[in-house]
Amino acid sequence: MNVVAVDVGATNLRAALFSGTSPVRLRKVPTPRTSGDDLIMTIIGLIKEVSQGEDFNAIGVASIGPLDISRGLILYTPNLGYGNVRIRDSLGEEFRRPVYLANDAMAGVWAEKVLGKGKGLNDLAYITMSTGLGVGAVVDGNLLVGRRGNAHELGHAVISFESDMPCGCGGVGHWEAFVGGKNIPRVAARLAQLWNGSKTRAYELASRGELSPELLYSMAREGDPFAAHVVDYINRAHAAGIMTLIAAYDPEAIFIGGSVYLYNEDLIRPGVIKHLQRYVGVFGVPRIERCSFGDDQVLEGAAAIAMSPPSSIARDAYRP
Repeated sequence: MNVVAVDVGATNLRAALFSGTSPVRLRKVPTPRTSGDDLIMTIIGLIKEVSQGEDFNAIGVASIGPLDISRGLILYTPNLGYGNVRIRDSLGEEFRRPVYLANDAMAGVWAEKVLGKGKGLNDLAYITMSTGLGVGAVVDGNLLVGRRGNAHELGHAVISFESDMPCGCGGVGHWEAFVGGKNIPRVAARLAQLWNGSKTRAYELASRGELSPELLYSMAREGDPFAAHVVDYINRAHAAGIMTLIAAYDPEAIFIGGSVYLYNEDLIRPGVIKHLQRYVGVFGVPRIERCSFGDDQVLEGAAAIAMSPPSSIARDAYRP
């Protein structure tokens, strides 16, 4: 069975032809920042490139959200800067194949369930720590979707109800507001205002709003005390968010991916597990481990959804 998988990320757009469970051809380009029409035309071009005239059975699209899966739309997405993109039906009308649309983190957890280390588990979750913070969940063997496809959006769970830390969605105090890669420079700048320690290089960068995630974790590894303080603060925020996930979904295992995590697992996982001990109480800490497919997690998820569509996605698919 051949399927096409599409991964719509905030930074990059990828498409691949899968034969069975393996990608045959893969293409990657920067995600268009201009308009939804440009996004669709770029995806169409990528699908034609990777298929090279070969027939395929279906298209799976995994996109950053929020989405309206029932109408096949990418709604306004802060990390893209545009929305109301009619992605499902546009691709269906172009290629005359079934098109399945899912959130990227939703696809990530389905990749684990169908193809990865989550095989055999009925209750599992996936977290992507990247530009934003996304969550996908399978409960009692069923992929959670919800009315419009946002039942999993725990990146926007409030973890600090007294905070005015802004999230890109327009709310405040959300998990993503404290930990999303796009928000880390602002979080570090606020922590710098309260810092009483030595004025290190990381502190100076943070004071100017220039402490990027890459610099933050690199400097923490080098022993910069302010960078280590920021990393610990972010890990506490992650622990609070993960406790919300545990209470909501009761998972046997949590798999984590996304570029921020994959490149900094050594500084994130131990700290998160340490801080979780304070929050979990009788719930306990489930298995927490690296996702199965690394940078390809969402792409594998898009393929898994096209190959083995869960009923909660199949009901809203485009069918020619």
